[in-house]
Amino acid sequence: MTEREALAGLLARAFDDDPTMGWVFPVAAQRERDLRRLFAANLTHAAHHGWIDRAPAGGADAPGDRVGDAAGVALWLGPGAYPMSAWQALLSGHALLSLRIGILSLRRMRRLNAYAQMQHLRTIAGPHWYLHGIGVEPDRQRRGLGTTLLRIGVERADRDHLPCYLETARESTLPFYARFGFRVAIPGRLPPDGPPVFSLLRAAAVKRPAEANRPTTSAAPARD
Repeated sequence: MTEREALAGLLARAFDDDPTMGWVFPVAAQRERDLRRLFAANLTHAAHHGWIDRAPAGGADAPGDRVGDAAGVALWLGPGAYPMSAWQALLSGHALLSLRIGILSLRRMRRLNAYAQMQHLRTIAGPHWYLHGIGVEPDRQRRGLGTTLLRIGVERADRDHLPCYLETARESTLPFYARFGFRVAIPGRLPPDGPPVFSLLRAAAVKRPAEANRPTTSAAPARD
């Protein structure tokens, strides 16, 4: 098993009971398979256009790097990596998903993507870091791994003096993100029968005078 396959499986298990993923992939018996395919494409895109942070199974305060060692993972897309171009969709594998998932799931995924892109661009149009996914193995949750992963990402954004954006379908996670400075920009619901979608934004760190002329990074190399 490759590292990408291992991390895709981790994310599939972490998102199995997510309201949005349950709506897109309503057949429970097929959901993990389809989520693995989706997250494998997401991982490929993040590897080329952002960062992949890992939390090791041992629970240390630094990301893990060994294949199969991760108990949590966060995918960040750098400035300019979203929305995805047609060429990026082909290279990452997103373009092929339409051939590998059911018709209902394909229709719902297209609706979700269109709605998410509209809300994303309504919330922020300039350079920013986009948390495209964060997940922890179900049996390792509530042990601080998610906190470790999110801290790594927002500290990177602070060094770049860039805002951060994310979406979540779980209202119960809003206090967690609020601890890191994220605020609800748009509370929405995918019409007419879709799940809730909260768009969250975190303001950029203020540059100190000595850093005012220092350029920000346009995109960081992935840790993979």
